[in-house]
Amino acid sequence: MFTNFAVNIKGLKVTFTTDKIPKEILKGIDLSIPQGQIFGIIGRSGAGKSTLLRCLNGLESPNSGEVIIDQVSMNHTSLPLRRDILQKIGTVFQNFNLLRRRTVLENIALPLEFRGLNANEITIKAKEIADLVGLHDKYHSYPSQLSGGQNQRVAIARALVSNVSLLLCDEFTSALDPETALEILALLQDLNQRLGITILLITHDMSVIREICDQVCVLDEGKVVEIGNVESILLRPQHEVTQSLVSHLFIKELPRAISATMHPISGEGDHVVIRLFFSNNTSYQPAIADIIQKFHVPINIIIGSLGHVREVAFGSMVVTLPTSYKTQEDTVVTDILTYFQTHNISAEILGYIPPP
Repeated sequence: MFTNFAVNIKGLKVTFTTDKIPKEILKGIDLSIPQGQIFGIIGRSGAGKSTLLRCLNGLESPNSGEVIIDQVSMNHTSLPLRRDILQKIGTVFQNFNLLRRRTVLENIALPLEFRGLNANEITIKAKEIADLVGLHDKYHSYPSQLSGGQNQRVAIARALVSNVSLLLCDEFTSALDPETALEILALLQDLNQRLGITILLITHDMSVIREICDQVCVLDEGKVVEIGNVESILLRPQHEVTQSLVSHLFIKELPRAISATMHPISGEGDHVVIRLFFSNNTSYQPAIADIIQKFHVPINIIIGSLGHVREVAFGSMVVTLPTSYKTQEDTVVTDILTYFQTHNISAEILGYIPPP
């Protein structure tokens, strides 16, 4: 019964009423999450991300629409079967939610105690999962004796201990420092590969999506505004919300001397600031050298980086060039942007700066 665990959401709507004023939180969500994937849902605060997650783990009931898990409609099934399916769903929250008077093993064991397993089975299973998440030497420690990353590992182990097939993670790295967050993301990726579980991440941070997700869905004001594989979303974001989330991933890298003087409208003699995204084969094309040779225009490289999105090489670069150069009736900038497009390099004008 619990081998596929694909999730399908059809026309999901949720409305909350405050002071007798109804507010629609989810406005007809349609979404499919393939089995075995690490799937990200991203959006600004108030987009409806956490409400959507709560509809999946049974903590929230939708006003209309349908949630189908492992080919079973949660709207139209018996209570025992619904309970069985929900037991195969684990949830990791932002603030760990550990019981401070329980040890690591006792916190991990809590779901098994609720299910009525005998003490010996509980201990064996709790130790097995603790070892799996790297807590083999912390069995008898209390939450107050652990680091933030270790507490998150306990929370993940507790969510997994019931042999779950779907793991829901709600802003689970926001309370961690960047280095620890990367360690936890690497742990999730390892668990996904070793156990074959489907993982759904809820986040407002595109760097989390970039690190481990296969696909990403962008929510805004209760609606799906964009969905696709991570590479295409990062390279070619279509919706303005997605573009903003992607830009925040890199805008912090702009030198202050550039960002402080940049303005949105071109003035006489200004230089245009262009951000480039590229991946795979385009990462190794001599595009900048080709443009200098082809258009006879000086290009100044401000910053650049090359990394990976999963197995895909992915890079970004910010360049500036003068807007005064002309090719027939238009500035050379238009032709250069066309060149980037035809060579599968995403190019976006960030603004304009005075000449040096």
